[in-house]
Amino acid sequence: MLLTWLQLGRYYKAEGMKDEFDVTVICTVTTYTRKLDEKYKEKKFYKEEINGVKVIRVPVPEFKKKYGLENKFIIMYSGNIGFYYDLEGLIKVIEKFKGAKTPDGRDVIFAFVGAGSVLNRLVMYVKEHGMDNTVFIPYQDKDKLIYSLNAADVHWCVNAKGIKGVSCPNKFYGIAGVGKPVLAVLENGVEVEMLINEIGCGIVSEPGNYKAIADDVRWFIDNAGSNELAGMGKQGHEYLVDYLTKNVSVGRLR
Repeated sequence: MLLTWLQLGRYYKAEGMKDEFDVTVICTVTTYTRKLDEKYKEKKFYKEEINGVKVIRVPVPEFKKKYGLENKFIIMYSGNIGFYYDLEGLIKVIEKFKGAKTPDGRDVIFAFVGAGSVLNRLVMYVKEHGMDNTVFIPYQDKDKLIYSLNAADVHWCVNAKGIKGVSCPNKFYGIAGVGKPVLAVLENGVEVEMLINEIGCGIVSEPGNYKAIADDVRWFIDNAGSNELAGMGKQGHEYLVDYLTKNVSVGRLR
């Protein structure tokens, strides 16, 4: 159900709604709609209905300001910070980009959103190595996930080597839902790896190939703000809407 409003939110924004805020939330679930109504009834947010679907537009800048992400180029990992993702290897790659800036002068920030068994190790590593290019953001409840996913410029989608067939990186679908390019570290032959390459919505490296991963990070930084990056995100979202929404998926079973 989460994918429903993420997908539609980006879809309706792309259709030309007023760009007053950074994100559109489309509510198709009555209970969730009531929660948003209660939360924003005292605030002046743009709100209407499109084809009978309630639309509430909420600002991402508040999220960025809260976590010091304003005017930054954000490469985000969102999800379980656990053993299946080789995050202790990736943090050493991230260290190489201390002080990195985009061509337009933005500082590059690597944001980890979530909790898990490896979190404390990452926090300690960042502290010991003076990595001011890395921030840790607490786990976000479902009603706040829309802010964090939209705050990023690029999203990691990763698995550790040997996890193929054990863990499916389904975070890809949320990334595509908000129309962001994918920085993937996945084994060859994984379903999501094949999807990313087929769609052209990101770049994929093999787990453990840290040089290739660093090269991919550098490519995204060098191309920050480009039409190519925007096109990657758009392609991922369009594929999601055309082939992976609930109605389309259910229709294939008929």
